[in-house]
Amino acid sequence: MKKILIDPAYTEKCPEFKLGIIKANVSCSASGDALIGEMQALFENVSKQSKVEEISKYPEIVAGRAAYRAFGKDPTKYRLSAEKLLRRIIKGEGLDSINNIVDLSNMLSLSYRCPVGTFDYAKIKGDVILRAGEKGESFLSLGNQELNIEGLPIFADEVGPFGSTTSDSARTSVDLNTNTILLTVFGFESQFDFEAAMAYATRLITEFAGGEILFAETLHPKKELQMA
Repeated sequence: MKKILIDPAYTEKCPEFKLGIIKANVSCSASGDALIGEMQALFENVSKQSKVEEISKYPEIVAGRAAYRAFGKDPTKYRLSAEKLLRRIIKGEGLDSINNIVDLSNMLSLSYRCPVGTFDYAKIKGDVILRAGEKGESFLSLGNQELNIEGLPIFADEVGPFGSTTSDSARTSVDLNTNTILLTVFGFESQFDFEAAMAYATRLITEFAGGEILFAETLHPKKELQMA
């Protein structure tokens, strides 16, 4: 039995922070035409409705940047993953299709302007805590670069840190052998619509990954989840 919790020391500085958690059995595969079509339509909608200079004014991004600063991290050097995605799409740089799980996670992040971390559940070892990265901590990111995670909101298990709101680690990445995922939604501002974001995530997982939702919960500092 695994547990997941939030370090109260983190939310002392970020009192509005909450975390959405979805555990689901899935079939990971190359994205089909229907998912790619919906993803491209989302990209077009985001690029038409937004400008690069407006990204930093979105309430979700403002709150996320404030959380970084609260722990001494410069959010213009270490951008929120959602901010990086928005910048790519609005600038017309696009995103390559990786697999259905990665693609639907990016869609969720873009739609709700929030960092989304999606992990292979089997690769997570022991209990999980969300906390601020400590001095000297780093991990190998999905881009195979050593990421300085000091001051970032990170996940850590008994092996060490494996995910952050800037980039996730290679160690717990989703691949075509993944059967169960842990999808996490970061909400830094008080008005973040967790109900809508979680419902959208559930639809994407069930419709495009043959998903079976095992649980879907919103976690706050005084609530601890048990994961079988």
